[in-house]
Amino acid sequence: MSHHISSLKQNKQHGFNAIVNINAPKNELWAVLEDFNNVYQWAPGVSKSHALGDKRQEVGAARYCKLEDFGEIDEVITEWHQGEGFTYTVSALGPLNNAVSRWTLMTVDANTTQLEVEFAYDIRFGIFGKMMHALVMQKKLHTSLPQTLQDFKNHMESGKANRPLNTQASTVAAH
Repeated sequence: MSHHISSLKQNKQHGFNAIVNINAPKNELWAVLEDFNNVYQWAPGVSKSHALGDKRQEVGAARYCKLEDFGEIDEVITEWHQGEGFTYTVSALGPLNNAVSRWTLMTVDANTTQLEVEFAYDIRFGIFGKMMHALVMQKKLHTSLPQTLQDFKNHMESGKANRPLNTQASTVAAH
């Protein structure tokens, strides 16, 4: 995408990316990704998600996510490129701090779309945080991100939701 900004890692201590080609047109993938608050429907690692605040599909939109193997986080959109992708910040979790993630769709052909996800972050808690990161978190992150992309690919190509839409989740709930 022409407005693609330099690597997210440039101002962070750590960063990596994952890429997958999905057998579906870009607009179909975007229709699912732009439903930012309902990520739990297709991502098995997210057991619960809902909106925080009134903004939707724009800079400042936010969601809460309960992650199966990590804990609870809040994510806030910092860039929104309609039909192309978005970038969001991730609240601190364990030793991870100042995390940011960018999701970008690129058309390969009429029925194939590439999804790239970049993730960058800093480490907090000094030497303890560095040890936690080295011993546990880094491996979990490098495993979970590609798995999330594979889960999205499977969802899009099979047409099956991981979980049904929770109509109660559309109301803003405290956490």
